Amino acid sequence: MIKRIILIVVIIGIHQIVNAQMMVNARMGQKKFDKPLNVAVFVYNGVGLGDMNGPIDVFTKAGNMTGGQYHVYTVALKPGTVTTQAGGLKFMPDYTPDQMPQPDILVIPGGSVGLADSMRYDQPVLNFIKQHGEKAQVLMSICTAAYFVGQTGAFDGHKVTTHFFQAEDLQKQFPKSTVIQDVRFVDDGKLVTASGVTTGIDASLHLVARFSGDRMEKLVEGAIQYTMKEHDEWPEAVGGMRFDRGMREQLKMLMPHQ
Repeated sequence: MIKRIILIVVIIGIHQIVNAQMMVNARMGQKKFDKPLNVAVFVYNGVGLGDMNGPIDVFTKAGNMTGGQYHVYTVALKPGTVTTQAGGLKFMPDYTPDQMPQPDILVIPGGSVGLADSMRYDQPVLNFIKQHGEKAQVLMSICTAAYFVGQTGAFDGHKVTTHFFQAEDLQKQFPKSTVIQDVRFVDDGKLVTASGVTTGIDASLHLVARFSGDRMEKLVEGAIQYTMKEHDEWPEAVGGMRFDRGMREQLKMLMPHQ
């Protein structure tokens, strides 16, 4: 008799949980999805911690709140430990390119401007971005990553942005693109570019709105106590200076990505 009562209580409990979940889903207007969206965050020695962690946090929380719509992982070209900018953190990436699931959203964080500029000539990096970026639904560049993402030809004919300090230089380097100022991110369809560091959070929230709806985006905003903005007047650099390829020493003192 006692076992029967326990069984009935368990069945009722399961039924209530299922009904509660259905009500939550209905209230949130949750979109249906056939399979999780793979969100790959490309990492490398010297990657900016803020550039990398912002999108990871946004998409991870969105994945939890949608019941698994986003599968977030890191990928590095080679196996082994990755050290973030200025030795801030050491960690083991989830995958190498030959192991990872094909990304639906490919996130490319920046690093120091000197490193990012030199990565324009790193052919394995360019090949990775070109190969997987073309197959992805969205290719997202954050901050200084614009230099080596743009080198793949992905910026040609597109509106883009980057960190305010080197925006003018980026326009000179990639004249086939149009660099937009006073924004936190630019959505040009398949290509999404974020300005500096924390703006990767804004761009990621924007993509949550695109794939999961505005209500879900607002829920994630609340979870991280952050308000997404697309337009934002850029700050003025110290002394009104702008990036100059001959002033790397001054740059080390001024840029957040060092």
